[in-house]
Amino acid sequence: MDFQDKENFKKNILLPFLQKIKEEFLLEQNNYKYIYRYEIEIKNSPKTYFNPLNWLILQKEKTKVYWSNKDDNFSFSGIGCSDSYVLNIENENVNYKYLVKNIFDNIKIKVANSNENLKYFGCLSFDENDKADLVWHSFGKIYFFLPKLELYKKNGKIYLACNILFNPNNLKSKKEILIDLEKFFEKIEPYEFNNYEIKIIDKIKYINRKDIPKKQLWIKNIKNIIANFNFYKIKKIVLSRETIFKLKDIIDPILVFASLKKLNFSTYDFYFQNDNLSSFFGCSPELLYLRQDNKIFSEAIAGTILIGKDLNEENKFSNYLLKSKKDSNEYKFVYNSIKNDLNKICSDVKVLKEKEILKLSYVQHIYSLFEGYLKENVDDYKIISVIHPTPAVSGFPKRNIKNLIKKYENYYRGFYSGPVGWISKNSSEFTVGLRSAIINKKTMAIFSGAGIVKESNPENEWNELENKISLFLKLLEKVEE
Repeated sequence: MDFQDKENFKKNILLPFLQKIKEEFLLEQNNYKYIYRYEIEIKNSPKTYFNPLNWLILQKEKTKVYWSNKDDNFSFSGIGCSDSYVLNIENENVNYKYLVKNIFDNIKIKVANSNENLKYFGCLSFDENDKADLVWHSFGKIYFFLPKLELYKKNGKIYLACNILFNPNNLKSKKEILIDLEKFFEKIEPYEFNNYEIKIIDKIKYINRKDIPKKQLWIKNIKNIIANFNFYKIKKIVLSRETIFKLKDIIDPILVFASLKKLNFSTYDFYFQNDNLSSFFGCSPELLYLRQDNKIFSEAIAGTILIGKDLNEENKFSNYLLKSKKDSNEYKFVYNSIKNDLNKICSDVKVLKEKEILKLSYVQHIYSLFEGYLKENVDDYKIISVIHPTPAVSGFPKRNIKNLIKKYENYYRGFYSGPVGWISKNSSEFTVGLRSAIINKKTMAIFSGAGIVKESNPENEWNELENKISLFLKLLEKVEE
């Protein structure tokens, strides 16, 4: 079957799939709340060049999600919303942990009663008790949703899937649901299999840049925190910066993400766009955890140095990083904390890789990989409650560290450095929302952080912030207003 032509894709895949859904959905006898999932494998297609992001770029639907893991054996695009959970309450008397747990419990029940391939995608804020600023309001403090239509690649195979949440209590009949679905399918842009290249943009034009905090205040803060390590009884703290760009024009955020993704490798790539056209996205180097039934994997990442201009410089920098006392201390706190946290929820924890170098397209980190077997009744909410935030994004020891961070950070982190990922019936995967940004109309905010220990040099730590957003900066060009 020829899929090079858009019309053939629509005629031979989309429309037969819609017909299959109609026939099977009407035959379903359940009269209770349930998520129906319909899925087909797209065969005889040029899988080597398939990229679901290209399809996602074409779609006019407002709600979008993209996800690909570090090994790129799972890349996913979804549009529309069949079900969602958004927590955007601002009340200091509210027990946010209870509300977040309630959302996780609801998702847990829904995925348990459905197909293993069904996934809820979402993000959690770094600190649910912090007051959100305007740019994050449409996302809330927690944002999870189930896409209506999915096009994804897993282990070399391509799939098309549709999720329908049927709730007899909302007085919408199955026929009415199918009429809405038919209208939804009419708006879907077919996939172009002959379009192998990810669309990118040359430059994003911006009018001005604002750093929070500014460099002078950053240096002052770092000196102050180092001088008070003993008073605060800490050994490490991660402080971050928000860099806000006022853009010249409104630009499609997914094109920014596509351009960023093309510059990165060996990262977890994510993109979330809501109905208000706000978009949170990034290319993170760090796995928070991967759960496969009762087995869990997690990573410890710390220390940062440039990749180098060539192989000799790359090796020179990596050797320096491994021998650096400052970076080794920072890594040790992260390593020990994650290992101890995993022991709280696992019966057996092994270190699969210890103090190796993780090479990215622009920087290098010190890296370790853990494997564990979860104790009974440990679910995704429990895992995240125990291991987030890791000392890689907060500090050591972790107790009360969020309050101390807030004292020195005069902005709301939002989903930056929070858990970002998906939950399904028997598995889940979360990265840490690093190397990330949020775009809202003509505002683009980019986030970066640095681990501060006693040996830290404030000027060097500022340079580290710049290095971590260097790929974003490659896409930006200042112009006159």
